[in-house]
Amino acid sequence: MLTFFSELSPIGIVLAFLSILPWAFFLLGLHPGKTNKKFLIAVIALGLGILSTKVILMLHPIIWPEVDFKPKKNVTMLSQTVYISFIQAGMMEETFKELFIILMGILFAFNRSLKHWTKDIVLIGGFVAFGFALIENYVYISKDTTKVFDMFIGRTFYSTNIHLLINICFSLFLLKSNDEDKWSDKLILIAYGYILAIFQHGVVDFFLLPGSRFGNWLSTAMFVGIWVWVVRD
Repeated sequence: MLTFFSELSPIGIVLAFLSILPWAFFLLGLHPGKTNKKFLIAVIALGLGILSTKVILMLHPIIWPEVDFKPKKNVTMLSQTVYISFIQAGMMEETFKELFIILMGILFAFNRSLKHWTKDIVLIGGFVAFGFALIENYVYISKDTTKVFDMFIGRTFYSTNIHLLINICFSLFLLKSNDEDKWSDKLILIAYGYILAIFQHGVVDFFLLPGSRFGNWLSTAMFVGIWVWVVRD
């Protein structure tokens, strides 16, 4: 989970921006629409993603105080790992990211006459993810000065993409809700996308927390499988 940092690291800031930059250009370049509008949406969504980290940092100690990893009576390491992966991290982070996606989407990516989400919701979802990843990557990159480059590579090609794909999956469920006529059915699909986002996040964290190479590969395989299933659906 994210933690506060006391002083800014210039190299950490630069590397954090570089860790999202290629994917941001890729998403912005491929997304249809006018450049000025796309850029405005991207900047606001990026800011909301950054804001989401601040909200989480403020509420996290109140809702879930720091967890002691030492197993307590009747509490196994497995149950604590599940709790941290799916509830403490997955639910907390995805709740606020998805909330900001919906709120901004209502303003910039919702056709009120047709009651449909527009394709700009995908751009919003992606850049909210980039804003969150920017801060999280900075924290991890600047935390261990002995492994800056290794951490930068890992956060760029793995962690940033995980946040991006989770949020795009949720955005695709918003678009899929356009096919439903009843508001109840639309809300069910959106809720389904939210639960899936938590599950995706939890699966990744669950296998990453032990720090094993096999766990890394397994979490990647499962995550890719979920992503391909959502896109094909």
